Amino acid sequence: MFSVNNPNRRSQQAPITQIIHWLIATVLVAAITLTSPASTTAQDLTAGRVRSSIERAKQFLLDEQNNDGSWRNSDKAHHPEGVTALVTLALLNAGVSPKNDQLEKAIRRISELPQSRLSTYVAGLRLMVLASADPKGQKYRDIMRRDVNWLQENQIKTGAAVGGWAYPYAGSGDGSNTQYALLGLHEASKVGIEVDREVWQRALAYWSKSFRSSTGGFGYGVNQKRINGAMTCAGIASTIICEENLADAEQFLENGEVACCRPNANSEMIEKGLAWMAKRFAVRGNPTPGRSVRRLAQFYYLYGMERAGRLSGRRFIGDHDWYREGAKELLAIQKTNGSWVGAGGFSEDNANISTSFSLLFLAKGKRPIAIGKYKFGPGNDWDRHPWGVHYLTRELESQWNTKLNWQTINGETATVQDLAETPVLFISGRDQLDLTSAQKRALKEYIENGNFIFAEAGQGNGCGDNVKFDRKFRALMEELFPETPMQALSLDHPIWNSYFEINAKANWPVLGLQACCRTSVVYCPRSLSGHWQLNRKSILENLPRTPKTEIDYATQLGVNVVSYATGRQLRDKLDSPQIASATVSVLDNRALVLPKLSHKGGSDDAPNAWRNILRRAGELGLTVDTKKQLVLPNSDQLLDYPFVFMHGRHPFFFKKQEIDVLANYLKGGNRGFIFADSICSSNVFNKSFEQQIAKILPGQNLEPIPADHPMWTDRFGGFNIKTVTITKPDRDKPEGFAHRTVAPQFLGVQINERYVVVYSPLDLSCALENATLSHCEGYTRDDALKLAINVLMYRLQRD
Repeated sequence: MFSVNNPNRRSQQAPITQIIHWLIATVLVAAITLTSPASTTAQDLTAGRVRSSIERAKQFLLDEQNNDGSWRNSDKAHHPEGVTALVTLALLNAGVSPKNDQLEKAIRRISELPQSRLSTYVAGLRLMVLASADPKGQKYRDIMRRDVNWLQENQIKTGAAVGGWAYPYAGSGDGSNTQYALLGLHEASKVGIEVDREVWQRALAYWSKSFRSSTGGFGYGVNQKRINGAMTCAGIASTIICEENLADAEQFLENGEVACCRPNANSEMIEKGLAWMAKRFAVRGNPTPGRSVRRLAQFYYLYGMERAGRLSGRRFIGDHDWYREGAKELLAIQKTNGSWVGAGGFSEDNANISTSFSLLFLAKGKRPIAIGKYKFGPGNDWDRHPWGVHYLTRELESQWNTKLNWQTINGETATVQDLAETPVLFISGRDQLDLTSAQKRALKEYIENGNFIFAEAGQGNGCGDNVKFDRKFRALMEELFPETPMQALSLDHPIWNSYFEINAKANWPVLGLQACCRTSVVYCPRSLSGHWQLNRKSILENLPRTPKTEIDYATQLGVNVVSYATGRQLRDKLDSPQIASATVSVLDNRALVLPKLSHKGGSDDAPNAWRNILRRAGELGLTVDTKKQLVLPNSDQLLDYPFVFMHGRHPFFFKKQEIDVLANYLKGGNRGFIFADSICSSNVFNKSFEQQIAKILPGQNLEPIPADHPMWTDRFGGFNIKTVTITKPDRDKPEGFAHRTVAPQFLGVQINERYVVVYSPLDLSCALENATLSHCEGYTRDDALKLAINVLMYRLQRD
């Protein structure tokens, strides 16, 4: 509806015909471009710009390769093939296949380097390259095993720098060599090559001595007081790596069962290191107290920041979005040929080195976020198993065969947009869940925008019984969604086979809450993350059968929930989600409203489908108002709207008075219009809708709208739609869906050769509702949006 701002002053409303003519004129002069996004300035950081930067950098490095498979090395004597290994690692992480002809040549050259010529850097880099090229650890296993032994033998075992690694020409250990040795050993461990426990213990002791507890930073060596950003990033990442590899099965067992809620012994170094970085955050160079930030070692430092931020699961370091700020800096200083060249330090005057560090930062940092941990308050009650989500993400990477990230989200300050950066929000606790009204509102909007909450109570397995969090979470869901109570998932729910084939177990209760066309909240009253954090090869192989079975089940359940929630379709990190909001724009106090027709068959079961249609209309230049308006079918107010939207999933009927009002609405001089669909292709709703239209318009049956009707062309400012894709859940098909390509399958009723009812018996609303993937039979999200826009434009411009 178009009206002045005061909805209570009916006398000020513009006549319908005048409004429609005004709208048509607005549409025609709006320079509509349906397939192009809004223009952005050169300084905007977008996923597209980062992808372009990565592609240019990849091409630069590929063009720089020598015919023998190598890249120019500035230090052949001390680090032979070091640059070649670094460049190869960067290209692999940026998506270049190890089967690419150029990379095959480079990997072969690296793998053939004799051990007699190894340095710490080269050994660590070679291990990372071979693990990236062969994630199963089969093809290059013998080489990797020898490199692991070489690094173990060359770890410093006496003196002040015990636990560190050194240059081949100097005996004193340092943080730079040590972090690269640990990075290589870590990748070897992940593919199943055993590393002596003493190596990790000595390395952790080295970083403990390099840590300055009074300030929180890490130094380049154990006896050096000066600390800097690059070494602090190295210390944070190395501490995390050592902690992961030092995990002991006995540490997490009690009386033969998994024991959860155990403290994390090394969190002080990680948290204080991150706090040090937050106070001195910089992206233009390596921050060093007492020195101004210079571009010296800038790219080496940024690659270190990527590891610290990603391994700790932080989107923000302090108030700084480290990836976005670093990416914006890199894009601003990238050369026209796709390279970066540093000011010096760590041989960064070599463009191959600087470009590789930059490419590693951009490519690894932009991996899709699979799951986010919700920090709902102070203390650590929300994070009693700090590495649970980390290892679940690791399992998702392995099962989905793709690289993923996870992150922590501060719920005390997060907007809905911040929450929506992750498709799955993990909420865990034992003693607390005291949320502000703003937090509750944000969580509700997060769900209503098609996202997903996965929650657990830290209950059982040593965390205690009858915990407060369980009661508070149940009460929270009842408050946010009073009409849809949480219930145990049915035995045929798709979560049980969304990835693994598993069965519901009485000792692992799983509840779900239906919202926005699907199960949008899954809750387990028992601790899952305490089991996920034990899903490590080094732990599992030393466990008795019973706890191992429990860990396997909890992990498979976690994978299934995230697979169901996302459909394994994730956005790039910088592909910011669209959030349904209030009025998009206001022009001359008039705005387009698409009200929903109220009925008892689920008239608001997909609350954001219509908002997403209106948002797209707003992008076309129309002035729209997305404030929810439900209009009763027996109200004279209905006559104020040139069209109404309607959907549902349950049986319904209209009373005699409502039928008369709707008949007058559709047949009267105002020429009303009903645009409707069946939520999740509900057969019972289809039957009810057909019966009610027959009563409203006797003698006028719903009939197929021809595939060549102008409604499906760009005649009215929409899309040319010849075919669309319809999906249907099918567990036997790839990704669990069958696809078919057809012409639009719509029905309609015409009066005087003009459609007054347009109806889709196949789902549009759930596709439009969900940010990820609809689990209903119906149109894809893109096709649903195009079809809806075409129907809208047909109605607006048909006069």
